[in-house]
Order: sequence, then structure tokens, then C-alpha cells
Amino acid sequence: MRRLLLPLMAFLLLAAPASAAKMALFDNAHAEQAGNADWVIDDTSPIPSPAQSGITPGTAETFWNGAISAWGVALVKRGYTVHTNTAALTYGNVNNTYDLSKYDVLVLCEPNTLFSAAEKTAILNFVLNGGGLVAISDHSGSDRNSDGADSPVIFNDLDPTHLLGVHYGVSGDANNNIVQTSTNVATAATDSIIHGPMGNATGLAYHNGTTLTLYPSVNASVRGEVWMTGLAHTSNTGVMFASSVYGNGRVAFEGDSSPSDDGTGASGNNLFNGWGESGATDSTLFVNATLWVSRRTAGDTQPPTVSLTSPAGGEAWKVASSHAITWTAADNVGVTSVDLAYSTDGGASYPNTIATGLTNSGTYTWTIPNAPGTTARVRATARDAAGNAGTGASASNFTIDRWTITASAGTGGSISPSGAVSVSEGGSQAFTIAANSGYTIASVLVDGASVGAVSSYTFSNVTANHTISASFAVVGNFTITASAGTGGTITPSGAVQVASGGSQAFAIAASGGYSISSVLVDGASVGAVTSYTFSNVTANHTIAASFTAGVPSAWPMASGNYTESFADIANWANNFASGVGANVWGAVPVQSAGTIPDGAKTTVSTATFTTGTSGGVQRGSGNIVLLTTGTTDNTSADAIDLRLDYTGIQAGTLTFDWSVVFNSTGDRKGSLRVYTSPDGATFTELSAADVLNFTNNVAGSGTVSAVALPAALGNSANARVRFYYHNGTGGTTGSRPKIAIDNVAVTGGGGFAATRAGAPDDGRMPQSAATRYSLALAPAQPNPVPGADGAELAFTLPHPGPARVELLDLGGRRIWSAAGEWAAGPHAVRWNGRTADGGVARVGVYFVRLVTPWGGRTGRIVLL
Repeated sequence: MRRLLLPLMAFLLLAAPASAAKMALFDNAHAEQAGNADWVIDDTSPIPSPAQSGITPGTAETFWNGAISAWGVALVKRGYTVHTNTAALTYGNVNNTYDLSKYDVLVLCEPNTLFSAAEKTAILNFVLNGGGLVAISDHSGSDRNSDGADSPVIFNDLDPTHLLGVHYGVSGDANNNIVQTSTNVATAATDSIIHGPMGNATGLAYHNGTTLTLYPSVNASVRGEVWMTGLAHTSNTGVMFASSVYGNGRVAFEGDSSPSDDGTGASGNNLFNGWGESGATDSTLFVNATLWVSRRTAGDTQPPTVSLTSPAGGEAWKVASSHAITWTAADNVGVTSVDLAYSTDGGASYPNTIATGLTNSGTYTWTIPNAPGTTARVRATARDAAGNAGTGASASNFTIDRWTITASAGTGGSISPSGAVSVSEGGSQAFTIAANSGYTIASVLVDGASVGAVSSYTFSNVTANHTISASFAVVGNFTITASAGTGGTITPSGAVQVASGGSQAFAIAASGGYSISSVLVDGASVGAVTSYTFSNVTANHTIAASFTAGVPSAWPMASGNYTESFADIANWANNFASGVGANVWGAVPVQSAGTIPDGAKTTVSTATFTTGTSGGVQRGSGNIVLLTTGTTDNTSADAIDLRLDYTGIQAGTLTFDWSVVFNSTGDRKGSLRVYTSPDGATFTELSAADVLNFTNNVAGSGTVSAVALPAALGNSANARVRFYYHNGTGGTTGSRPKIAIDNVAVTGGGGFAATRAGAPDDGRMPQSAATRYSLALAPAQPNPVPGADGAELAFTLPHPGPARVELLDLGGRRIWSAAGEWAAGPHAVRWNGRTADGGVARVGVYFVRLVTPWGGRTGRIVLL
């Protein structure tokens, strides 16, 4: 502290005493008058003289003789009784006339000896139980009595674990001895230290003082009142005046004794009139703070209760996006303000202010800061009129991150920037594409779709993750861009260079547990093919393969007709991957080629079961339900497939039951149309099976009975019956109806002729009626097969000739076979439970297939 001899200056506080008398105790038992210091209210103690009863609103601070006499006189004018402590501080000692329990506020102005352990306990318990404390330090190195402890060290020793929320700057800390007049004060209108009974505090003058560091992670109530010039009010360092609540009591902290000096005192001391200094409002700040910390009226010691409801934890909020922070706060008297802060360390500390002094509206719109991380939390602090504070925070961590644009470039050029590029919510990001010498830009794909051979591309108003990839071609060549979705591969892949007029073949393969869903060439489907060749290439092309989880399994009609009552549908899994009867059904991808009648209208995926009023496929009560929504007629659709293997069998008939399922309110229409396909790519409408324009909330049901299936399905191993539901025509309000499908039955129409059309006569004599045989495959014996014991596979041939019995896994791969020339009539071979290469076959379900010149038959076998 720097002191100057100045003329005495009276400071008059014209204010009426408070209605309830308060007691203030100024300490002078810890070398407050050491050296040239004089931090007392009067040189007569413990009761200052003349008697304080003689103080009137017009009394000057020179009424008493001490460097902080103006402070004591100001409190008396507010109705306080003031005393000076001259012995060890106690709390709860009935034999001590000046025990802290008898006072509302304790003022410690630059103590210069350490407090004893008993005194520290007394001070903290005094505050904990409702007492007020004003703790005034001086700059680091201000050891007046040369005992090795200055006032910052003494206060840190009083509260080493920051229970009160503050650390005073000492040697080695930043800003431990500054000279500055700061007007950087707290702005909250509800802050009664800045805006209190003595008026508005607009500045604070330091003449060699230390600053404070706040610890809100230990004491959530601590807050800055005045900061060094230029610091944000969210800063926990560089604080010149602070306050906090501890238990039922309050504390005010300051780091320079000069502002409390009124320029008067004992002869020979260096004095400085900081109390009345021009350009600062030190006296206003100190008296407001003393009034604020003084013991509160009995009955108003209960802090508010706070519950933060959002973000609760688990959210992923993007930088620069806006989200509502919501809370509930209540108090026995009333919540006066709410402060919001956020943590980036999982709630260990909350150093980042969101907003302060909010009304208790229960909601605040927060623009997410540029602070990415996975351990963010928000805390709400509610305060009442008495300064009690309660807090509530996010129950667990949430994530702050950005959207990612993944940028890549093939051989022959570059894209800048490249890699994973982070973009804030609503932000923009430009990319530059450049070809190397001898190359040209072939194509730029944005989210898998071509935007042409552009040299730059900008994403605007980013609200999702994106990809951008550039491919390049040798000058004079063309590029075929090949890509594969999750669940499989395409070979070769990426930007494949092809000379003008040349050819390029591609192989498509599904990974384990997946099947080929579709192959698009230049955006148009060529079916679920395993290979495709571009010939006489004269332009750039694209080829993209997509895959579906779960290996499709067509029902082999050779083993019997197919029926489905959906009795186990409650256990069916997404993608029809499991559940009794589910494996022969399949989802139709969104906007897929081959979707009838219009792929662009297939807007709802049926790969995932949904519930409620959302569109898609739903598990009904013993039936399967389809729904698509939309206010405009004929704009959206969804579909599911029934897969059938008609190898060696002619197509028969289709039968199913249908009924309307009411869907919320409204009278809009829905339509079910049925299509068939022999190959899964080309579909023909089976109009006799259509159920058109049924109405929501109007009961309707019926049976589509024995509709003949097209002959083209016969002998096809990849036949499809597609149930296609779309939002129909008509109706004016509300929702579309759901349609339930049940009791689906498909029949076969008998085997194909024994002699194929166009086959030469083999010269065999017709069999007699007594010895005529029919082509047949008997059920395996035993079935299931008990491991390596094997099974007998019996069959009958109508004529002598070649035949092959084979086992196929559920993916259609042959694992074993037995072939030979056989006479007409019954025969049998034995399978020993092993694969063709001698390995042990895996436990599971297999198809048994008989292949002959006169047709085929299929059965099933289970290996245990």
C-alpha cells in the first residue's frame, strides 16, 4: 500500500439508521497497527471515544481517530454499534464480552499476524452460522512486523482449501502488486454490493494491492464484483473485489487497504485518503459490502432449490447452434435472480459464464460456444433477496462438437482443405479442387451424388455431416467412379480410368450377413447383379452397389406351398433378420430403382420396424401393417417383398386378408397395390390383388382370394411378390389409414414337363403304367441330423439318366453334392455331415436340392 500525507477530508454519510440495530466488530488483535499502519476505527478500544451515541447524520469521520474511522462512523449512521477486538477471537465463548456470536459482522483489515487454529475455527464457524466477514488484504510483501507473514499469506492460511471460494495473490502469483483504478464492475442489477443502500459503486482504486483468484468449483456462490481493466466478467483471475456465501453467512474480499483509509490516524503514520478519493467510489463499495454481509434477519437463511432439466446429459450440441437451457427454481421467500455457467471438465469447475442476473423464467436460449469436448455440463445458480444461493447442474456430461465434412481426392489431383473438416452449425465451408499436370478433374461427388467436374464447391448453412470426393482422369481417358455401401465391396473401386472405347468389368460381392440390394449404373438400377461390364466407354460413368443386412432366403415352393399367419411377428427383428417366418420377407430401400410404380415416391424405409403414427412397416397384433404419410396425394410410398423360389414349379395363386387400421384422426385415403417379378428387377402389377382408396377411420376388410400369379414366375429361384402401399387419392383432413395384411398364402401349380421343349428324343421306351415313376425328393432321414451320424437323402427319377443331389447353405453356396447316372425309380445317397473338402459342416439349416434333366426338387435339412 502506498500512503501519502494529504489534508484531512470529511466524508459525510447522510442516511437514516436501519430499523434493527446491528453489531460490527473491527479487529485490532493481529498487528493491525504494526509499522506505519493504523487500521483501527479509534485509538481508544474496545469502545471508541467519544461515545457513538453522539454521532448524527452530520458527524464528520474525524469524530474518532483512526485510519478507518470513517468506516466505523458510517456504520453507526446506519444504526450499527461498533467495537474493536483486542484479544484472541472466539465464537461461542460466553465469558468473552466480545465473542463473535454477539456480532453481525467482523472486519479484518490487513491483519499482520497469523490466526491461531482456534481463531480460524471460530471465524469460519461464525460465518457458517450466519455471520458476515469483510476480509481486506494488502499487496504481496506488505509484512509490517517482519514476522514472515503478510496479509495475503494470512488470509490464505485462514482458508487453505478455498471453502470461501477465494485465493489472495502471493509471491509468484500474477498481479500480486498492482496500481490501478478500475471501473470494470459487475453489471447485474440485483447485485446489492454494486447497487446497494449507499448508492452505485462505479469504480475501485488500488494503490499497490494484490488480486484475487476465484474457486467456483469449491464454492459455487463466489463471484467477482470488480475486475482489472479489460478482463471479462467470466474471468476467475485478476479480480479486485469479490463476494461469496458460506453456509448461512456471507463474505466480502478485497486486496488493498488503501481504499479503506480515510486519511486520519495516529501521529507519525503515513495516511492516504482512499475513502474519499476522487474518481473512485471506494467508500460506497465498502459500506454496501458491509451491509450485505451482515447477519441476515432470522427466518431467511434457506437457500433456493434448483433443478436443471436441460441439458440433462447425453446431448450432442453443435457449436453456434441454439438450444434452450431449462430449469426449475423455488425459494421459501422468492428467487430474485438466476446465473448460468458451463463446465468443460465434467462438472469439476464452472469457470465459464453463460448469463447472470436472469429472471427466474425457467428457460434461456444459449448459443453454443466454440468449446468442443465430451465433458460439458451446465449449472444454474438461483439467488434470493437475502443472498442465499442454491445450484442445480446437468446430471451427466453432454457433448459440444461441430459438423464434419470429410474431403478426399483420388490419384491425379488434390482437394483443399482435406480430411475431416469441422464446421459450426449454420456455417459455410469452401473447397478447392485442382488437377495435377497431365490430369483433368473427372468428377466431384457431394454426399455420393455428382456435382460435375467442378474446381470449387461451397457447403452453406451446414446442419449435417457431409462428404466431398474428387476424382481425376488422365487427359484423354474417361473415369468410372465405383462405390459400395456398407455390407459389401465393388472391385475395382474409386475412380477407375478407362481408355476411350475400352471396356471395364466390375465384380460386386456382399459381406457375411449381407446381401446385394441394388446396383445403380449412372443412377439407374441394373438389378441385384454380381457383376457388370462397361463396353465401348466414351464418357464418364458411375456404378454404385448397395447392400441389405441379412441374407435373403426365398421360400422353396418345391417343398410345399407357402403360408404366413404372422403369429410370431412380435419377435421379428429389423431387416426381417430373425423371427419365425421372417426370413423370406425383405425390405425395399428408400427411393430404390425397381420400386413400383415410382422409385422417387418410396420415401419410407421398411428395413426398421416403427410404431405409432410414423410411416413404415409395423408389427401388428398377429399381422403386418403398412403406413405412409403425407398431405399430398400419391407422393410417398413404402413396400415389402415376399421372396419365393419356384425352381421346378409352375406359378400358382396368391391369397391374403386385409383390414383397415384406424390411424389417429382424419379421412384421408390409402392404397395397396401388388406387383410380381421373376428376377427382383422387373415388376408387373397384379391388379386383381390391389386394394385401392380405403379410408382412414372407416372400417374396411376383405380377402383377396386365389389371384393367379403370372406364369413368368414359374421355375424362377428369385421370384418376388411386392406389397406396395402409397398415400391414395382423396380425403381432406388428418392422417392416412394403416392397412393390416394377414394370412398370406401362395401356391404352386405343379411341375414342368419331363422332356424339356426342344430337347431331342432320347430313344427311351415309355414306362408301363405299373412301373411309371414321378420326379420326387423325399424328406431327409433323420431330420434334424444328429451331427456326424449323417442322413439318408432319398429321391425318385421318372426316367433313367443323370441326376445330382446337393446341399446349399442359406447364402445359396453349394457345400456338398453326389452325382451319377441312375435308373428310373427310387434311389438314395447318404450325407455324412461333412463338406465337399472333408471339413465338418457347421450347425444350421441347409437346402437339399435334386437336379435332373426333367426338373428339380428342393427340401430342407437341419444339422445339430
